Amino acid sequence: MNQILELREKRAKAWEAAKAFLDSKRNQDGFVSAEDAQTYEKIEEDVVALGKEIERLERQAAIDLELAKPTSKPITNQPGSGMRRIRKPDVLLMRTVRLSGTVFASTIITM
Repeated sequence: MNQILELREKRAKAWEAAKAFLDSKRNQDGFVSAEDAQTYEKIEEDVVALGKEIERLERQAAIDLELAKPTSKPITNQPGSGMRRIRKPDVLLMRTVRLSGTVFASTIITM
Protein backbone atom coordinates (compact mmCIF):
# COMPACT_ATOMS: atom_id res chain seq x y z
CA MET A 1 0.00 0.00 0.00
CA ASN A 2 2.92 2.33 0.68
CA GLN A 3 4.07 1.85 -2.90
CA ILE A 4 0.67 2.99 -4.16
CA LEU A 5 0.82 6.13 -2.00
CA GLU A 6 4.36 6.88 -3.17
CA LEU A 7 3.33 6.51 -6.81
CA ARG A 8 0.31 8.77 -6.26
CA GLU A 9 2.55 11.45 -4.77
CA LYS A 10 5.04 11.04 -7.61
CA ARG A 11 2.23 11.32 -10.17
CA ALA A 12 0.84 14.45 -8.48
CA LYS A 13 4.27 16.10 -8.46
CA ALA A 14 4.86 15.15 -12.11
CA TRP A 15 1.48 16.59 -13.08
CA GLU A 16 2.15 19.86 -11.26
CA ALA A 17 5.57 20.05 -12.94
CA ALA A 18 3.98 19.41 -16.35
CA LYS A 19 1.44 22.19 -15.85
CA ALA A 20 4.12 24.58 -14.62
CA PHE A 21 6.36 23.70 -17.59
CA LEU A 22 3.54 24.32 -20.05
CA ASP A 23 2.59 27.62 -18.44
CA SER A 24 6.20 28.82 -18.48
CA LYS A 25 6.74 27.92 -22.14
CA ARG A 26 3.68 29.66 -23.62
CA ASN A 27 4.43 32.63 -25.82
CA GLN A 28 2.43 35.87 -25.96
CA ASP A 29 -0.24 34.25 -28.12
CA GLY A 30 -0.66 31.33 -25.68
CA PHE A 31 1.07 28.75 -27.87
CA VAL A 32 4.08 26.54 -27.16
CA SER A 33 6.87 25.64 -29.57
CA ALA A 34 6.98 22.21 -31.18
CA GLU A 35 9.95 21.22 -29.02
CA ASP A 36 8.21 22.31 -25.83
CA ALA A 37 5.02 20.54 -26.86
CA GLN A 38 7.00 17.34 -27.41
CA THR A 39 8.62 17.68 -23.97
CA TYR A 40 5.22 18.29 -22.37
CA GLU A 41 3.73 15.24 -24.12
CA LYS A 42 6.56 13.10 -22.74
CA ILE A 43 5.86 14.35 -19.22
CA GLU A 44 2.14 13.73 -19.75
CA GLU A 45 2.86 10.15 -20.92
CA ASP A 46 4.82 9.60 -17.70
CA VAL A 47 1.86 10.84 -15.65
CA VAL A 48 -0.52 8.50 -17.50
CA ALA A 49 1.91 5.58 -17.09
CA LEU A 50 2.08 6.23 -13.35
CA GLY A 51 -1.72 6.21 -13.22
CA LYS A 52 -1.85 2.85 -15.00
CA GLU A 53 0.71 1.38 -12.61
CA ILE A 54 -1.30 2.64 -9.64
CA GLU A 55 -4.43 0.97 -11.07
CA ARG A 56 -2.53 -2.31 -11.55
CA LEU A 57 -1.25 -2.26 -7.99
CA GLU A 58 -4.73 -1.46 -6.63
CA ARG A 59 -6.23 -4.39 -8.58
CA GLN A 60 -3.45 -6.63 -7.32
CA ALA A 61 -4.12 -5.55 -3.72
CA ALA A 62 -7.86 -6.21 -4.15
CA ILE A 63 -7.20 -9.70 -5.54
CA ASP A 64 -4.73 -10.45 -2.73
CA LEU A 65 -7.33 -9.37 -0.19
CA GLU A 66 -10.01 -11.55 -1.80
CA LEU A 67 -7.74 -14.59 -1.94
CA ALA A 68 -6.72 -14.13 1.71
CA LYS A 69 -10.31 -14.62 2.90
CA PRO A 70 -11.11 -17.97 4.54
CA THR A 71 -12.66 -20.54 2.24
CA SER A 72 -15.01 -21.95 4.88
CA LYS A 73 -16.62 -20.91 8.13
CA PRO A 74 -14.99 -22.03 11.38
CA ILE A 75 -16.97 -24.16 13.83
CA THR A 76 -18.12 -21.75 16.52
CA ASN A 77 -21.02 -23.53 18.22
CA GLN A 78 -20.98 -26.05 21.04
CA PRO A 79 -21.05 -29.74 20.16
CA GLY A 80 -24.64 -30.94 19.97
CA SER A 81 -26.15 -27.44 20.11
CA GLY A 82 -27.75 -27.87 16.71
CA MET A 83 -29.16 -31.30 17.46
CA ARG A 84 -32.77 -32.06 18.30
CA ARG A 85 -33.51 -33.01 21.85
CA ILE A 86 -35.04 -36.41 22.38
CA ARG A 87 -38.28 -36.32 24.29
CA LYS A 88 -38.20 -38.16 27.56
CA PRO A 89 -40.73 -40.94 27.92
CA ASP A 90 -43.89 -40.32 29.89
CA VAL A 91 -43.37 -43.45 31.96
CA LEU A 92 -40.84 -42.80 34.65
CA LEU A 93 -41.19 -45.84 36.85
CA MET A 94 -42.85 -49.20 36.57
CA ARG A 95 -42.83 -51.40 39.62
CA THR A 96 -44.05 -54.93 39.78
CA VAL A 97 -44.41 -56.89 42.98
CA ARG A 98 -44.47 -60.69 42.72
CA LEU A 99 -45.73 -63.02 45.31
CA SER A 100 -45.23 -66.75 44.93
CA GLY A 101 -44.50 -66.44 41.16
CA THR A 102 -47.70 -64.61 40.29
CA VAL A 103 -48.08 -60.93 39.60
CA PHE A 104 -49.66 -59.33 42.62
CA ALA A 105 -49.56 -55.64 41.72
CA SER A 106 -48.16 -53.31 39.07
CA THR A 107 -47.67 -49.59 39.53
CA ILE A 108 -46.98 -47.11 36.74
CA ILE A 109 -46.06 -43.56 37.60
CA THR A 110 -46.31 -41.04 34.77
CA MET A 111 -45.53 -37.37 34.40
